[in-house]
Amino acid sequence: MMRGERTRREILEQPDAFAKTLSSTEEEVKRAADAIKGRFIYATGSGTSFHAALVLQRAMSKIASERVISIAASEIPYWLPDDLKETVLLAFSQSGESKDVLIAVDFYRRHGGEVVVSVTNTEGSTLDRLSDITIITRAGKEESIAATKTYTSQLAASFLLSICTAERKRCCLDDLREELRKIPEAMRNTIEMCQKRVVEVAEEIKDRDIGFILGSGSNYPTALEGALKLRETSNLHYEGFAAREFLHGPIQLVSRHTPVIIISNGLQEVIDRVKVYEAPVIEIGGDVPVIKVRDEFSPAVNIIPLQLLAYNTSLLRGLDPDSPEKLSKVVR
Repeated sequence: MMRGERTRREILEQPDAFAKTLSSTEEEVKRAADAIKGRFIYATGSGTSFHAALVLQRAMSKIASERVISIAASEIPYWLPDDLKETVLLAFSQSGESKDVLIAVDFYRRHGGEVVVSVTNTEGSTLDRLSDITIITRAGKEESIAATKTYTSQLAASFLLSICTAERKRCCLDDLREELRKIPEAMRNTIEMCQKRVVEVAEEIKDRDIGFILGSGSNYPTALEGALKLRETSNLHYEGFAAREFLHGPIQLVSRHTPVIIISNGLQEVIDRVKVYEAPVIEIGGDVPVIKVRDEFSPAVNIIPLQLLAYNTSLLRGLDPDSPEKLSKVVR
């Protein structure tokens, strides 16, 4: 098997995995929405799954007006209050076996937490068994170490849960549901549109050890996830930042040698500031084309060129994005 074949295949499978998750999880998502109603929500996960929790936080806040806070699973025991009655823990883990997520669930239960809703790709996993309600994503088996299709499937479940939760408040969101159903096609078209430019960008950044990815709003988590993919697969030190937070210190590191990838969304002022220091600027949604969709759903589309960039950069650096040597699929 050629290097990176699994990663590439799984990136290309994302539109179908997203659509299948939407069409197959309605029943459990509605049960989760019923359980959530009126409760404060803690969302958690590790690595890529934590980034999915952040996307869920924004979607639930904007679509369903729910109170949500996302905390990395390993930090749950240090940040949650001692009395967790009248709350929900929404736990993300593609494997359902992440040690930190399982510890977070145990802590939540021992401190009075009443409802655990999990989003996992693995039916019958430990997390599934520990949960009151499990939303099983339909991504199919993911063989590469770096998560791609399981991430966007988690986003599909998150968006659907946000809509169902809002509908429990007697909101009619048929238009929003229709927009969500169109996301797989937007993902598919984005894959076709962006690949040529992504290969060019990979050539531009492959020998530059440090870089940054900036995003705002719904795509702040996309910046974090894109940077993680480049670190995991390409051994490049990329960091993701909320766009304007980058101006509060990190911009000191910018030079003509540090690429800055910006997920464009009204961020021209930040782009102009970065260009003052002659940094190479790559705009997702600008010179790297993507299909424009509703802002709350855009992380599922905007992550695709960043995944493809990580894949192509890894290959150009002589690495295998399928199997980074220091990583495993499950952190125990």
